[in-house]
Amino acid sequence: MSIGTRVVPVRAVQSGFTMIELLIVIAIAAVLASIAIPSFRDLLRTTRQSSALGLLISDLNQARNEAIKRNARMLVCVRDAGGTGCGAGVDWSAGWVVCIDATTAGTTPELPPSDGVCDAATATNPNPVLVRPALDGNMTLTASANTVRFNPNSSQGVPGAGLFATVILSGTGLTARTVTVEPTGHIRKQ
Repeated sequence: MSIGTRVVPVRAVQSGFTMIELLIVIAIAAVLASIAIPSFRDLLRTTRQSSALGLLISDLNQARNEAIKRNARMLVCVRDAGGTGCGAGVDWSAGWVVCIDATTAGTTPELPPSDGVCDAATATNPNPVLVRPALDGNMTLTASANTVRFNPNSSQGVPGAGLFATVILSGTGLTARTVTVEPTGHIRKQ
């Protein structure tokens, strides 16, 4: 004789999320994103500023080294409208150029300092040596002059004139960073 077996109904296992659980997860993600996005934006700005500052310092060092190597005065200057020569003004935001100074290449520095003209390019002497494009639209790059000069002895400007070239990189929400080229040619960032 068999004892009556009791059949237990098997419930179907449910998988997934309820609508309330999904809304809670979305709300938490939105709060975290609203906290993280401004910080990420600031990080991007400071990274762009550091990158532009690093390029400028690298180019100043390259100009100084080229002046020693070529035994000629090198210029780092505001890029002109054509993009291959020195321009006017002290706003470097449109980019800059590293080139050989046409008026004093291999000669004694002139007084007053050169007119900031790049030497003509030749097959063995490409000029400009380097051209940098415009900076990000949110950054400004201003200097105390439109040209930084390096003499063949690595000094900056005319010997004994005590010239300082100061370049300031700033922008919306950024702390201004300063690069100073001392009369000795030493490049210092602050």
